[in-house]
Amino acid sequence: MISNSELSESNGHVYLAEPVIDDVGQENQQNLKLGQTSIGKLISLPGSSSPSFVSMHVRLHPSSESPQPGSWLAVEATNSQGQKLLILTTVINTWEHNPHEDAQGSTVAEVIPFPTTYAPEGESTVIYRIAEVEPVEEAVINEYGKIDSVQKVSTLPRAGASVYIADANLITSALGLESNPQMGLELGDAYTTGEQQISITLNRSVIQRHIFIGGGIGSGKSYTRGVIAEELHMLGVPQINIDPNGEMVEATKQLGGINLVPGKDGFTLPLSALTPDDVIDAIPGMRSGTNYETLIRYAHETLLKEKTLSRGEHFTVSDLVKKIEEVAPELDMKDGRTLKPAMLRASNLEKIPYIGEPYNWGDYIQPGIIINIDCRGLLVSDLRLIVASVARDLQRLSRKENNLFVAFSIDEFHLVAPNDDRSVTTQVLREIARIGRHYKIGLILTTQSPQDVDRSILKRLLTRFLHSIEPDQLDALRSVFSDASEALIKSLPKLPQGVCILTGVYETVRHAVVIDIRKRHTTHGGKTPDIWSDFESKGWSTKRQIELNSGGTFDA
Repeated sequence: MISNSELSESNGHVYLAEPVIDDVGQENQQNLKLGQTSIGKLISLPGSSSPSFVSMHVRLHPSSESPQPGSWLAVEATNSQGQKLLILTTVINTWEHNPHEDAQGSTVAEVIPFPTTYAPEGESTVIYRIAEVEPVEEAVINEYGKIDSVQKVSTLPRAGASVYIADANLITSALGLESNPQMGLELGDAYTTGEQQISITLNRSVIQRHIFIGGGIGSGKSYTRGVIAEELHMLGVPQINIDPNGEMVEATKQLGGINLVPGKDGFTLPLSALTPDDVIDAIPGMRSGTNYETLIRYAHETLLKEKTLSRGEHFTVSDLVKKIEEVAPELDMKDGRTLKPAMLRASNLEKIPYIGEPYNWGDYIQPGIIINIDCRGLLVSDLRLIVASVARDLQRLSRKENNLFVAFSIDEFHLVAPNDDRSVTTQVLREIARIGRHYKIGLILTTQSPQDVDRSILKRLLTRFLHSIEPDQLDALRSVFSDASEALIKSLPKLPQGVCILTGVYETVRHAVVIDIRKRHTTHGGKTPDIWSDFESKGWSTKRQIELNSGGTFDA
């Protein structure tokens, strides 16, 4: 076969090296000048409209391996101006045609009482393999063997055209990936046919358009989040991470970051960072529609207008209690049966450990820092208050001059942004997802349950890592599959751990690609624990014989 030579770049052009030809045959040598590994020929498939701009079929060489769904092939073509082209295609499926082993042929071979043999692929005229491919981009190749440009497919390749394993530089150019690993997020390798490795490095600007990571339990989504954290750290991007399960605690230490526990480590939320709805939700036993609620809500809104919005000042629980007493006459609620219970309920906010002085984010948000908020053990209601408060703090910081961009990451974000218009966190995250790039805030949201998250937020996360997930979750992901084929989507529940489908939009990832996430440099805190080593350390390494109290034994 043809060996892949090193490729080089010069003056913005990609050079395709001359191939070394050994066993392909003289008739193919003229077509192999583009330096790709030959894998087959484009055919006109009987009973189908192929080749077309929608679908094409490739008869594979007998010596070629079978390309997997999601891998990449390149088809030779010539446009109306006489320019040489390579049409990049993605593999939909691959199958074998063997009439000797159809239902009738297989039955005959079993029934006839003497051996039947037939020529194998490469010697038989009726046995062959076919790969169905979908065209995605068109590369113009000039007379010097350079890729001059990559554009949408406008030329229909002809049946009989040579087909090759797509070259790494062709794939990188067609997907709109970053060619310099030092300037982007180096995440892993694409699934490919052959031995070549194709590094997937996203342009660093993808963080400004938000990132989604979805997958079932044990699929590798938290691992992927850790890889992205490492890459952003190396690029100098400050990160604030909401960590409900403590999975980023150790990695944060290793990256020289800060771990915060709400109510400890100096991390508390000022009452002024909460909305009236937040305050009402935080007070234990508060019933909606009561005079107590109306009075507390009104007092809090008044403080927000007088202190926070007009002067940028924070206020405390004691300020709220005083304001309740002050505004009660305005609402005709100074009666002791309303006023005193309202003041008592509001004062209960002091018992919440994470309500206190404002955290000075500006002192800590520096290039490369990761601030991990360890929320293990918190109720969902507390988690939502913390997320909403931090999000608003970041919005306020964005109004200052010379503020740094911040990546705001939330694990298990279905807990804090449910598909519910009333949720305060859903509303604030919707706003950041919609115009976060103007705030200099980029979201990284991870979930195992996409069907439970707000659709408005989900569709605005424009770079998506889709790990293995339960089939009942696929409908919720329809808006983020981009141009992934149905065959690729159906394979999603069966993807191995650490492998995902990466999709996006033109500005992030132009076409869906299957990638194997790279190895992390930091400790993976979300790893499933090895429970059996615990039993082995206690002397119980295998099954034991059952010994009944009433007598008798049973072997394992």
